Amino acid sequence: MFWSQIQTPLLAIDQAERRIVRDGQPLELSPLLFRLAAHLIERSGEIVTRAELKRVLWPYAERIDTERRLNTAMRALRAALDDDVNAPRHIETVRSHGYRWLGNDGKVPGPRFAIGLAAVLGLSLILSPRPTVAGPDLATALKAQSAMEQWRREPNAASANRASALLDKTGGQTPSVLVMQAELELGSKWQWSAAERDYQRAIEEDPPNADARLGLAWLRANQGRRAEALALVRDLLGNGVVSGDRRASLGWLLIRAGRPDLAAATCGTDASASINDLSCSHEALAALGRYAQAKAAALNLMERIPASPSKIDEVRRKSPREAYRTFLIWRSQNFLPGTAPWFQKAQVLADAGDTPAALQALEHSIARHEPMAIKIASTPGFAAMLGDPRFERLVGAVGA
Repeated sequence: MFWSQIQTPLLAIDQAERRIVRDGQPLELSPLLFRLAAHLIERSGEIVTRAELKRVLWPYAERIDTERRLNTAMRALRAALDDDVNAPRHIETVRSHGYRWLGNDGKVPGPRFAIGLAAVLGLSLILSPRPTVAGPDLATALKAQSAMEQWRREPNAASANRASALLDKTGGQTPSVLVMQAELELGSKWQWSAAERDYQRAIEEDPPNADARLGLAWLRANQGRRAEALALVRDLLGNGVVSGDRRASLGWLLIRAGRPDLAAATCGTDASASINDLSCSHEALAALGRYAQAKAAALNLMERIPASPSKIDEVRRKSPREAYRTFLIWRSQNFLPGTAPWFQKAQVLADAGDTPAALQALEHSIARHEPMAIKIASTPGFAAMLGDPRFERLVGAVGA
C-alpha cells in the first residue's frame, strides 16, 4: 500500500486544517503559500504552468505584476519545505513551462503514488524529511514577505515601517530579501542610492536573478540612465524572460527607456494578452505613429474591460488617429477605478491632454508618497509638463 512506502513521516500537508506540519508543529505559512502548495499537490506529477498558478493565486489581478509575486511566493514555499531548486525533492522547475510536484524521492510519481496521493488529499500528505537550510529565520522571512505584500496593497508609512523592521530582522543577506529591501527603499523612501546598492548586491549573490535585474533596470530608466537600463534589458531578453506579466513590465520599461519599437515587439496583442500587455502595446504603437495598430490594440482592451458597445462602435468607425484620441479620452474617464493610485490617474489624464488635472493628480500622488511616483521623470505622457515650475518641483521632491 501507499502508506507502507513512507518511512519517517516528519512533514505533512493537511488540507482539512489548511496547514503544513513538520514534526507535529505547524509551519508559519501565509494563506497564499498554502494555496500554492495545495494546488501543486492536487496536480502531483503534472506540469502546472505559471499562468495557471497566477490565475489561482491572483484571479482578479490582471493589472499588477503577478510574475514577480509568483517568483517570490515560489522561493518562500521552497524555503518553507527546505527544498533546493538545484536538487529538488518536492517542487521541480520545468523550464519554459512551469512547475511539477514530485514524489518522496524527488522523482515524478508513478500511477501507484498518484492514486495514493488522491486517497489522502484532504487528510494529509506525508513527505520525507529534508536537512535544515542555513539562512535567515524562516518564520521572520515569511512574515517579511507577507508584510511586503501588505505594503504593495496599501502603501503607507505604517505598512512600510512594519515591512522594513521585519526585513531588518532577516539580516538582509539573501537575494530575495535584498530585492524586497531595495523595492521598499525606493518605493517608500525614494532612497535611490540605497536601492541601487541592494539590487546590485542581489545580482552579485545570484547573477541570473531576473527580479533584481528588472528592478535595477527600472531604477536606472526612471533616473534617465537609459543606456544602462537597456543593457540590463538585453540580458533579460537574452535569457528568455519575456512571458506573462514580466513581458508587459519589460515593455513598459522599454517605452520609458526610449525604445517603443522594442516595446511594441515585446508586449502581446493576441487573444491571450493581458490588459497590461494591451495597454503597453497601444502606447508603444502610438508612440511610433502606427495608429491603425494602436487602434486595434485599444479596441481589444475596450472589449476586455468592457466598454459600452456604443463607445466601442464609435472608436471602430473613426480614422485610426481620431479613434485613438477618442479612446484616450474614454480611458481617462472610465479605465481606472476610483481607488486607483493618483499617479495612474495622472498618467491617463496626461495622455488625454488634460494637463491641469494631471498636474493636480501628481500633487496628490507626491503628497501621499505613492511608490509609483518614482516614475515621474521617465513617463512620456508628462513631456508636455517639462519646464512647468509645479512639475519640476514634484520631480525634485522624488529625487530622481
